Amino acid sequence: MLISKKKRASLKRVLWVFIPAVLVLVVGVGSLDFYLVHRMTHPARTQLYGSPRDFQVILQKPMWFDEKWKNLDATQSAGWFLSRGKPGPAIILSHGYGSNRSELLTLAFELWKAGYHVLLYDLRGHGESTVKWSGLGTYEKDDLLSAIKFLKNKKTDAGQDLLDGRVGLFGVDMGGYISLVASSQDAAVKAVAVDSVYPDMAHFINYQIKTFIGSDSATANRFVDSQITGQLADLALQLYLMRREDSAPAAESVASAPASKLFLKGKDTGALETLTHDLYVQAKDPKTLVAVEHSRMHRLYDSAASEYDARVVAYFRDALPVTSDKTGPRARAK
Repeated sequence: MLISKKKRASLKRVLWVFIPAVLVLVVGVGSLDFYLVHRMTHPARTQLYGSPRDFQVILQKPMWFDEKWKNLDATQSAGWFLSRGKPGPAIILSHGYGSNRSELLTLAFELWKAGYHVLLYDLRGHGESTVKWSGLGTYEKDDLLSAIKFLKNKKTDAGQDLLDGRVGLFGVDMGGYISLVASSQDAAVKAVAVDSVYPDMAHFINYQIKTFIGSDSATANRFVDSQITGQLADLALQLYLMRREDSAPAAESVASAPASKLFLKGKDTGALETLTHDLYVQAKDPKTLVAVEHSRMHRLYDSAASEYDARVVAYFRDALPVTSDKTGPRARAK
């Protein structure tokens, strides 16, 4: 089919206008995505407040240690280990994005009083972690598996394994996400409690971009939800994290992991409330869904913290029972 010179000239003029405009749009969206991914992988660090030492002073007995251990990629994790001093189950607490381990200190103490060993640590890029960046869950899942391995190697003064073979996990948003994924990859995990979670990295990135933009307008939401924005954000994340992929999303893990699961959906978490409910629906039994007024994505005080902690402790008492609540001799530091 032949095209007249006049039509070819008109087509060229259109292309000269259209193609640069498309390129500017793609480059602009791509640059914005790379900027937002950089911001997301470098959250503002919050300082730790308090430590288990405060509880030790009250109890007048040794019950905790500062600990460090190696991750799978040779980086280092640091945390607090509250020990019962004798073989028993352990619970690992993973804080949320933009937070640090001290946010879960009261929960850790209540779990320790209930008879559990408790490990709480800083996710990479948070708190006192020596790693300068966050993997937004892609590397943190392996870090959590390394923490489980660390507990498996702990010994009492008598040389016994401190862990009785059972592990519980608790996590908030990103910490909850990696807890669900890790539960399907280590058979020692028998119970998982998660607060305000999401099915995969794409949903978390979408949620964070909307948070950073801080706009409630329909136009901004359509832009963030568009396919091209999602694809460019995913590409930016993979390039930034050296193409580390979200190979085992939580949506797959909850459908296969046999561990008991508690889903806490906060009424103050926006889209994450719905995403948490959706994950609960997809999860394999046994499972429980509880709506709470306030999520641990935000700092809780006084009665709100007490009620929240009591709910989580009650869940673990049922799903991961301890044989005795009496404290034995202190564990040996390693």
